[in-house]
Amino acid sequence: MEKKKIGISYIYMIVAAIGMLLLAFGLLGYISLVESSTTTNFLLTFAGFLILVHYIYHLEKKTGVSNKLIWIKSGLLILSLLIFTYSFY
Repeated sequence: MEKKKIGISYIYMIVAAIGMLLLAFGLLGYISLVESSTTTNFLLTFAGFLILVHYIYHLEKKTGVSNKLIWIKSGLLILSLLIFTYSFY
């Protein structure tokens, strides 16, 4: 892959990570605001988010992003979600 396409792939990866964080924060805020913390609603929201994340990681692998970088990004996303969720409750 050309150097230019790899650079653009990293930019898209960063934008996708920011989008996933914003979506997760919005979903957590909505669930706490509506107080619909029933198991069914939470599991449906969580399952939809997991499917979206899996698809984004699949696309990143197709563009040639290394597995090491994908795992580092995953760790940072999980850590930031855990910190945000802990501060929420």
